[in-house]
Amino acid sequence: MNIALGKDEEVTSKGNFITNLVLAWLKTDFSLTNKRFIGFQPNTLLGVFPLGKKEISYPLKNIASVGVSTQFHLKRFILGLILVFIGLAMFGDSFLGGLILLAVGILPLLNSFTTTMGVTNNAGQVVNIEMSILEKDKVQQFINEVNIAISDAA
Repeated sequence: MNIALGKDEEVTSKGNFITNLVLAWLKTDFSLTNKRFIGFQPNTLLGVFPLGKKEISYPLKNIASVGVSTQFHLKRFILGLILVFIGLAMFGDSFLGGLILLAVGILPLLNSFTTTMGVTNNAGQVVNIEMSILEKDKVQQFINEVNIAISDAA
């Protein structure tokens, strides 16, 4: 991640998090400087195909709060279950077709439980950044560092 730093700006902390369980090689990157909070998240098509990235950048004085939450996505879970059951039922007729549907059905199941970092600016606008549930503890540690920096900047 390339960050253009301003005058007298130093990176104080960095975080590198898995975006989702399926695409473990795609990372969401955050940096905390003494003046800004910067983040890069990969964009994906259908949660599988990487297509660019989303960038956020906030001066610390414009951030009201940063928090973490976990979320269960019922639609993803139901879609995954339906595809898995159809894939299992197809094994008798077409092994390859059943295997493909089983694999496609597992993708939404693995991503049905996620961690979300929410960055709220002073105007009340929230930017949510979704990551793998396995990264919740790392995200919480990074958020604690960001909240300390926000309180020191005020």
